[in-house]
Amino acid sequence: MSTSYEDRLRIPLEGNGHTRFETKAGLHVATGYTRIVVGERGPYIEFLPGHLIWENLHIPEDEKYRRDHPVRKHRVYYVEWRTNDESKVKVYQQKRTVDYADYKVGLVYIDPFDLFVEGEPVITELDRKRKSDVIDLFRGE
Repeated sequence: MSTSYEDRLRIPLEGNGHTRFETKAGLHVATGYTRIVVGERGPYIEFLPGHLIWENLHIPEDEKYRRDHPVRKHRVYYVEWRTNDESKVKVYQQKRTVDYADYKVGLVYIDPFDLFVEGEPVITELDRKRKSDVIDLFRGE
């Protein structure tokens, strides 16, 4: 299996206006996306604010300072939202640019490992070696 994010994605790198994204629990989070951004911290799906189903999201109490604090709101890089289900998927509403990825101010980003399209994960996980698959060359036999 490829280790490349691009090869493991089940959606194109360039977005469209019709792909329906859901959480593992089946909550509708967005319809459509603009692109996949791959930065130093991995891939993220980029959305226009109009793609999101905002009534299915909330800002956690301990994160409201990112939007509401008179001084700190100007220093944070994003406003954190979470989905209104047991998945609690983290949604980033970008407020400032960063050096490690081409995130755009005003757009929204979600980790593709947290989303599903048509009941399937947006990106496949890497196969992890099981301990039984590893040969111990130092074990005396």
